[in-house]
Amino acid sequence: MQNNNFPRSALVWLLVAISGVYFPLQSQLPLWTALVFITVLGWRWLMHLGRVPMLNTLGKIGVVTAAIAAVVISAKGKFHLESAATFILVACLLKVLEIKNQRDGYIIIFISFFLLAVNFLFDQGILTTLYSIFVVWLLLAALVGLHQIVSHGENMSRHARSAAKISSQVLLLSLPIMLVLFVLFPRLGPLWSLNLQSGKAKTGLSEQMSPGDIAKLSNSDELVFRVKFLADTPPADQWYWRALVLDEYQQVEGRALWQPSGLFKQADWFPQSWQPELGVGIYDYQITQEGNNKKWLFGLRGIAAMEKDIGMTKDDRLISKKKISQRKNYLVRSAPNMKIAPQGLSDLVRQQSVQLQQSVQLKKSNQKSHQLAQQILLENDSDRGRMEAMLQYYRQQEFSYTLQPEQMQNNDIDQFLFSNRAGFCAHFASSFVFVMRAMNIPARIVAGYQGGELNPESGHITVRQYDAHAWAEVWLEGEGWVSVDPTAQVAPDRITSGLRSALKEDEFMSDSQFSLVKLSHLPWLNSLRLSLDNLNYQWHQSVLNFNKQKQSSQLKKWFGQGYLEKSLYWLIGLFIVIFFASAGLLLWTRSNPKLSPLQKSLAYLDKRLAIVELQRKESEGFSDYSLRLQQAFPQHNKSIQRLFEALQNQYFTEQGAKQSLKQRFNDEKRLSQQLKKLAQNLTIAKSKSSLRQ
Repeated sequence: MQNNNFPRSALVWLLVAISGVYFPLQSQLPLWTALVFITVLGWRWLMHLGRVPMLNTLGKIGVVTAAIAAVVISAKGKFHLESAATFILVACLLKVLEIKNQRDGYIIIFISFFLLAVNFLFDQGILTTLYSIFVVWLLLAALVGLHQIVSHGENMSRHARSAAKISSQVLLLSLPIMLVLFVLFPRLGPLWSLNLQSGKAKTGLSEQMSPGDIAKLSNSDELVFRVKFLADTPPADQWYWRALVLDEYQQVEGRALWQPSGLFKQADWFPQSWQPELGVGIYDYQITQEGNNKKWLFGLRGIAAMEKDIGMTKDDRLISKKKISQRKNYLVRSAPNMKIAPQGLSDLVRQQSVQLQQSVQLKKSNQKSHQLAQQILLENDSDRGRMEAMLQYYRQQEFSYTLQPEQMQNNDIDQFLFSNRAGFCAHFASSFVFVMRAMNIPARIVAGYQGGELNPESGHITVRQYDAHAWAEVWLEGEGWVSVDPTAQVAPDRITSGLRSALKEDEFMSDSQFSLVKLSHLPWLNSLRLSLDNLNYQWHQSVLNFNKQKQSSQLKKWFGQGYLEKSLYWLIGLFIVIFFASAGLLLWTRSNPKLSPLQKSLAYLDKRLAIVELQRKESEGFSDYSLRLQQAFPQHNKSIQRLFEALQNQYFTEQGAKQSLKQRFNDEKRLSQQLKKLAQNLTIAKSKSSLRQ
């Protein structure tokens, strides 16, 4: 590779392109990389202006050492996706400080292309894709700029426009090739579908829950999953998306702590798992779940696994064999009204479902709650009646629903039921299950999400972190596990209309004033938000989920039997057509170069004078041609001389090169008109001369 000097005109394109690559990555990387970015680009620009020197060898060693140490410290010695991306980005930025030749420019541009691809490991939304296409255009323009030669004193803006134009042409020409490859080329799993572990903590549900924990998610509008029902959609009051069953109670520092007991780790994996026949009250739906680094999946009550590597546990949950580190699309079937375990419970499950405190000391805690349980137990003669009595207690007492309850430490169940009486869903579910167990009635907490936002354009449901919810299940003789939501007794709007309607306006997403969800009370902005959500959903379904199975189905629909072989023939044929079409276009443009108006006027002059064999010769310059025409037309010698001197100044002097674009255009337009007029005058003069002879 020829190692030419780095053209100064390419630096602006290069710095803008690197900035475009950096901005989306910053949200995933340590904050100190912003300081490196600003320092490096500022220093390099000052070097370009000649105000600061290039770093010497000792300075480079110091900067590189400090950068490596910062990467290692921020990653805490661990290697993961963010630390790797940070290292490559910092290396690319530091390379900017030592640009000397074209080779350095190539290295930076190619690393930038790689970093642009890395950004898709974090987000694959349609806005990210459109932004990435824009950055590709910047990088291609920078690559073109590396090959432009700008003379001293020449206007660089014209070269910048030329680089932008060529970059646009390359992108437009690559578009049909990209579409053909996407549809016909055998599918390979995208890099973002691999199980790449990230060092960034995921927000969402935890496997341990204390009253108030779920309230922390209420300030996050982060996407959890999207749901699309394939036929009928169940009523909104059945949108309880199960994730965890918390059946083990502990008391830690005076506070209730609920977690899975581990009794239901075993799963029945598809296709051996239970699968109800599709019918009335049974729903099929597609879930597109965001990565959460957990194995649990989401679904309505009465759940059934429908795909490979997905299983169903005995406590009515779906799980995956691998952690969901990236977006996952899967089919689910549910029968929300089915009876679960109506035949009875095993001794082990029953014992776990009524378990409370283990030690004598802990049994003395929450005494008022135990007394309430005994009172309800004596006043009612059936477990269903006792359950209804406890739900009535919430309705009759002055309970309120809030995200900001008073802090409860010791005897937190007693404090909530008899003192504070204000809390979030986890407070209601925890206290309800506690009292049920105190009456020796099997009960457990279910954690997941409730509700969601129905998009009127596509019909899909979007569930976000603020939809996190906890409810209860009680086992009743002959009925099995019955879903109960104590929160609905106090805040029914939370179940029917969502979290926002159940809270005071200043409580909903109080830490996110500029969230689009927070501003959804503005009709035009809410409409825009829903349209964007629909666009992203369609993008995920049609493009990101265009896997090998969908491709095979589509190709079979188009080509019938032997679709794979036929599609390859089509692929080869289309490439041949594109190749010859591109080659023909290049040959045509070379043989028919685009002429400026002034060049067209010169060609017109040659064509008119060719009739009398006075056209300009191939190797003849403007000066010689002007003298020859003056000799042939002595009556027009002054006008010929002035016009060709103006042409000389326009094309070959420093004054002409320094003209602004507008001034150059006006001068060329004027000269073009004068050339046409001269061609007509000379032709007329020659005709008159011929008649006289």
